[in-house]
Formats: sequence, C-alpha cells, structure tokens
Amino acid sequence: MTMTEHSTRSVSKILLGDEKQYGWLRFAFLLVIPILLPILILIFKVTVLRPFLGDYFQLFVIYLLGLLSAIAAAVAYIQDIYGLNSDRMPFRHFLSAFFGLGLPKIHIANRMDVSDGQELVELIGGPAVLNIDPGYAVLTETLTSPANLYGQGGHFISRRERVYEIIDLHEQEGVAKLKSTTRDGITVIVENLKYNYRLWDSVWEFEPAGELALLNPFPFSAEAVHNFVYSRTVSVDDYGTPMKFDWRGAVGGRVKGIVKDYISERRLDDVIAPHEHLHQNPRQEIRDKAYLPDFQKSLRGMGTVLRWWDPGEFKSLEPIEEQFLSNWSVDITSNIQINEAYGHAQKQAYEELGRAEAEAELLMSIIHSLDGIRFGDDKTQTLQNLILIRTAQVIRALNISTTEGSPQRPDQSTLHPTAKNS
Repeated sequence: MTMTEHSTRSVSKILLGDEKQYGWLRFAFLLVIPILLPILILIFKVTVLRPFLGDYFQLFVIYLLGLLSAIAAAVAYIQDIYGLNSDRMPFRHFLSAFFGLGLPKIHIANRMDVSDGQELVELIGGPAVLNIDPGYAVLTETLTSPANLYGQGGHFISRRERVYEIIDLHEQEGVAKLKSTTRDGITVIVENLKYNYRLWDSVWEFEPAGELALLNPFPFSAEAVHNFVYSRTVSVDDYGTPMKFDWRGAVGGRVKGIVKDYISERRLDDVIAPHEHLHQNPRQEIRDKAYLPDFQKSLRGMGTVLRWWDPGEFKSLEPIEEQFLSNWSVDITSNIQINEAYGHAQKQAYEELGRAEAEAELLMSIIHSLDGIRFGDDKTQTLQNLILIRTAQVIRALNISTTEGSPQRPDQSTLHPTAKNS
C-alpha cells in the first residue's frame, strides 16, 4: 500500500468511519471546538482575538444553522429510505453512526433482549455492539447481500449491517405424531417419534462426539448458516399466506416422511406384528434410512445434521385391531377346513383301497380253495357249488369282523369236499 492510498484510507475513516473513536473525533471537531473556542478566549483573556469575537459569533450562528440543516436532511433521508413514521429513530441512528453517541449495546441469546436500541438495530441496523452468548451465532446483511457471521463474544457491527438471523447452535429436540395408511388400507398411528438435530458442521462427520464436547461444544460453519437461512422450504397456510419458517417442523417433516413411506409400502401385519419375519428388524430398518447419504445430504441442504432419532410406537385404532384379529381367524379357519378336506379325501382313498384289497383277497381265496379238489361226473355243477360255498364263508367272516372288530379268515378245511360228496 502506497503512502497516498494509506492517507486516502485514513481520511475516509475520519470522515465516514463507523468506529466510536472516529465519531467522537467528528463530534469534537464540528461542535465541541467551535463552541469552546470563544469561551477559552474569554477565560484566558486573549486580547488579540477579542475584537474578532463579534464576527465569530455571527459566523458560528450561520455555521450552526447549516450544520442543523444538514443533520435534518440526513435524518429525513434515513426516514424516507426505511419508510419510518417517526424521526426519533433516524435521529438516534444518525447520532450513533456519525458522532458515535448513544451507541446501542444489544445482548443476544435465543433472541435480542429488550433494550433501548433493540428496535433500531432490527429495523435499520448498526452501528451497535452485540454481546452474543455461547451457543448462538448472528448473521448480518447489508441492503443487498449477506455481510458477516459472528459467534460468541462482543462484536461491533457497522452502519451498513443489520441483524438478519439469530441461529441457535444448541442441540434441538423434537417430538412428533403422525398417521399413515398401509398397503392393505389400514390406518396406523405413530406416537412418540423423537429426534435430535443441530446446525451442521463438518466436524460432526470426522470427530468423536466426546472430543467435540470438550474442544468446541458449538461448532458452526458459514456454509451451514447460509444454507440454514437462505435454503428454507416455503410453506403457505390455507389462505395462501406465507408461514414463518419452523426449523423443528422442517426436520420433523423429513423424518416423518421416512416412517410414512415405510408404512405405505407394507401390510399391517408386516408393520405392527412382524412375528413371521424373525430374521428382519423393521425398527432398525426404518432407523437406518435416516443415516443414508441421500437423506443426510437433503438435511445438509438446509444446514442441519440429524444426531439421533427413534421411530416411536406403532399402533392402530381399536376397530382396526378387531378387524385384524378377524382376518387372522379367517386364515386359521381356512387352514382347518383345508386340513379336514384333505383328511376326508385321504379316508375315502383308504376305503377304496381296502375294498379293492378285499375283493382281491376273495378271488385269491377262491382260487386257493380249488387246489387239490377231486371233481365228480358233473364238474360244472360241482365248481359252481364250491364257489357259492366259499363266497358265503367270506361274507360271513366279513360280517363277524365288522360286528366284533376282529377279522377272521374262513376255514380252509371246509373248502375241500370230494367230488362225490359234492
């Protein structure tokens, strides 16, 4: 930097600088010295300058009127820019900005504390001193663009800046409740859905949480703050009026979307009664979806990181539970009926098989009974008589088996009469 540039910058700070020392210097040069000069001449009896006091007072009155006119024009200009109804606030802003008098000191925690200069800093801006508590950050901006980002401690903001947003760096907690419909058309209620979140910073991805709590419990980055402030979702009410941004509601909406999607893609049995899927853990599956890269990236788009969450408690309405039990009973009844039908069909098959075996045994016994028989002269008549006798014996044996429960085989000795006896 050359000597000329340094001198130009110094003169610019003296004429337009926002710092308190430059304001006091202008106040002393423009008001204090012109007022004290004639008083000092009279006190110290500077006889050489006394003849000029009359002309000095005339010039001082003209100078004072011009200075007051300039101040009035500046106040009117500030009032017109910001569209204010009163000139009280513009006048104080001019005194603090140009003369360094009545500089507002604002204490900031989760909001601006009520003080004498709060409204001035909110509507017009600095110069002011901000005392920011730990766990908070302040974003200021000019009339056209973001200006600076301040963390905890005392900070001076210039007249070109005004407080635009106060950011809470503490870990936030939210609780939600929702309803969703399963794939089979049953409404499921989810209660006590809890989640913890905070402003995103890269240290949450690379450092253990325990070390962070000791080194810097409230980290933040300019990128996260800008995403949080300027990348907000826009919502409107039923009348089309824009609604104020709700950080908890925005994060809760993303988290509830995971649960709603999971419920809508499955049946009620898979959601609230996963007893048939022991190899699966639905709650862990839902919880893991919030830590996928795509979901984390969507939250990071609004400067937020999800630290922990729990899917909550799943249940259905009482009539639905009764219907659900009825559906279970229908499944069980249908299984019983299928088993009964299968048993009846198997019984009929066994009866047919037994009947066929009985007929075969009858034929075989008749054939065996003819072995070794000596026929007489009338062989045809003898054969017919033997078959009839054997058939009668088999029928009698079957009847006895049915009534007494113990089957008996017919006596083979009776089936060997001689042909002559026949």
